[in-house]
Amino acid sequence: MRTGPGPSSFSSGHTAAAVAFVAAVAPVRPLAAAACAVLAALLAVDRVQSGAHYPTDVVAGALTGLGGAWLTRHAPPLLRRLL
Repeated sequence: MRTGPGPSSFSSGHTAAAVAFVAAVAPVRPLAAAACAVLAALLAVDRVQSGAHYPTDVVAGALTGLGGAWLTRHAPPLLRRLL
């Protein structure tokens, strides 16, 4: 029986994906993003509560998701300006 997160628990991919989705939807559908944000937060809490991740794992996952969403939205215009 597992007693805690394993050595490969950093960072939470589930949280990263959920937060990236919310961040991608927010500019287009703010109300839908608000509802999805609640679900993403519940998912992050569940990952800690179930013992799959430490709190720092889900925080790192959330930051990774935000960073990925930001890059997806802003990198193409930045690259066009540079090239």
